[in-house]
Amino acid sequence: MQRRNVNSLMENKTMDKQTINAVRSRARVAIHTTGGRVTGQHHRLPVVYACPPVGGPVWPVTEIIQTFSGLRRVVKTSCIDGCTVVWQ
Repeated sequence: MQRRNVNSLMENKTMDKQTINAVRSRARVAIHTTGGRVTGQHHRLPVVYACPPVGGPVWPVTEIIQTFSGLRRVVKTSCIDGCTVVWQ
């Protein structure tokens, strides 16, 4: 079995299932240890949906304006150990 470097995976823009699960797991642990709650995950991408801790997200937050059917919504996201977290 050949081992691949995580940096080379990011350069190729491909991640295998085991790598995605490891990235999600690290993000889940980080969210739970700060008091947040994970509510779901994307089935193919390294994306986790979570509720922030009581004091708000501990990580830097990027606000994205999402337009759906003419309605605008601000979505807050963070990147934790290579995993995108969508705060709900």
